[in-house]
Amino acid sequence: MLRRRGRGVKDAEFGFSARKAAVDFSKYLLKGFTCCSEASMDSLDLVSPYLFKHRRRNFLVKDKMRPADLDALHHFETRPTDIFLVTYPKSGTAWMQQILVQIMDAAHLGWAEDATNRTHVPWLEERSVDNPSRERPDPRIFGSHLPPDMLPRGVKANRIKVVYVWRNPKDILVSLYHFSHVWVLLETPQSFEGFFQQFLDGDVYMGSWFDHIQDYHKAQDQLNIHFVQYESMLKDLRGEVVKLCAFLEKDLTDEAVDRVVEASTFKSMKTNPKANYKDLVETGRYKGETMRKGVAGDWKNLFTVAQNEHFDKVLKEKMSNLALTCVWEIKE
Repeated sequence: MLRRRGRGVKDAEFGFSARKAAVDFSKYLLKGFTCCSEASMDSLDLVSPYLFKHRRRNFLVKDKMRPADLDALHHFETRPTDIFLVTYPKSGTAWMQQILVQIMDAAHLGWAEDATNRTHVPWLEERSVDNPSRERPDPRIFGSHLPPDMLPRGVKANRIKVVYVWRNPKDILVSLYHFSHVWVLLETPQSFEGFFQQFLDGDVYMGSWFDHIQDYHKAQDQLNIHFVQYESMLKDLRGEVVKLCAFLEKDLTDEAVDRVVEASTFKSMKTNPKANYKDLVETGRYKGETMRKGVAGDWKNLFTVAQNEHFDKVLKEKMSNLALTCVWEIKE
């Protein structure tokens, strides 16, 4: 049930209106981090002390990647057998990582070996063009939040397979809000009201959800892309796995598909250290578990009636050129 907690939506509070103050605070935050020099901060287009903007997207100040590094990814050398998993943050990335790893391990005996999904599906934005990915055996899988124009040029030129997972944006907003309390590289929100408006304004990690999904739909004629809806996986995981296998051209037996599905349930993943990112909790990169619920409709626990009405209005305005059928809730 939606809570009635006031009529208006509060403006997000950045807290540092002057750019110099933001730069100074960002430098303070970076003490002890080896990702970058203080001098490199002065050239960044800061959205907040934690985020900088580059080509309409917001990236992490505490991460080692800078604009030149991100642009260099455009020249990353792809292979015909590569697969790119693309999502907007908190759209089911870890879930699809697990599914892809299980499919590849079933299709290529011993492919997965004894390592975490982060190892099997490395994050493109966390790698430089000279990283060890060149030595990885085929098929390689890469994860990314990048928009289509920032992906390696070979993705479009060579029709590399792209799996794009999308989710209803209200649940993304709530999930990203909770995630921002856990990931040490993100600013802890001062209030849900403030974060709500930041999300609508695109002043969050990776920028606007509205732009991200529209950019990929506009580019679908230029890409070899398979769209997967998060809520469709909740409703019929096996059916979505079968469709995915067809797109990836992996001919699995019914028994193999069943094993992929069983290993990719939320219950199974939550207790699987290879899939649940527990190693990042143990190393201090995360301050707590990141796999919370895995449901559709959790937004109702935080949205007020006024916020829901405002979100619907913004969604209608920003998505007028793209007909999406969002699933807002799945009752158990």
